[in-house]
Amino acid sequence: MISVLECVILCADQEICTEISEVVGHIPHIVRHHFSNVSDLEDFLESRTVQFVIMADEIAHISAGLLQLNEKFPQIYYIYFSPALHVDNFRYSDLASFSHIIIGEARIKRLSEILLQLTRDYWKKIPYNKFDLVYDQLTPRLKKVMNYIETHDLKECGTSHIAKYLDISSGYFSQEFKRDTNLTFREFMQKLLDHYEFIILDSLDLSAKSASKILGYSELSSFSRSFKKRKGYPPSHRKARKYIE
Repeated sequence: MISVLECVILCADQEICTEISEVVGHIPHIVRHHFSNVSDLEDFLESRTVQFVIMADEIAHISAGLLQLNEKFPQIYYIYFSPALHVDNFRYSDLASFSHIIIGEARIKRLSEILLQLTRDYWKKIPYNKFDLVYDQLTPRLKKVMNYIETHDLKECGTSHIAKYLDISSGYFSQEFKRDTNLTFREFMQKLLDHYEFIILDSLDLSAKSASKILGYSELSSFSRSFKKRKGYPPSHRKARKYIE
């Protein structure tokens, strides 16, 4: 997916900030923004469409602010980057809000790999707030389901695929998912597909043909039929309807 993405680097240490900036600078289509204090971020995130926040300050200094940001902007990937993890006054729960944790000697290579992956697949980030869900409150099995959806092609995200991945029956998975989310798995995936289509077609303003490929449809006609069945009009009419509505 070709688009200009935005990345915030939160770091007060100039040397580490330079490390991160050099990595981000080599990833195509990413615009960098620098902050030294987490408390200054909220207004900026409200006014921009930011996909990634890379934090490199001490965990103790950012954990409270990060929790608030994650609740308000759950669509963002939060990445922790550090040469080493200092364990003084440290709680493992402080890292729970990060999508990726990059620590140690291989950190530069790992950050590059993760950013390349995310620039391709960032649109798959699940917006938990739209489902009245909080990731940290999900059961371990449901977290595995959500992580599976974010990292697999949508055509591999049917009930049978995920039940096989979890090594449970399809019926038991469906019951457990409904119990934990108050949605059937089909309802959840339909809402998620609507969200993905909004990002791809409206926020990124890509064509229906591009959307069909990104979403894993074998043919544009298949995507168009699915879109029209769910929304009552074909994807080619969406811009006209936006002005009418």
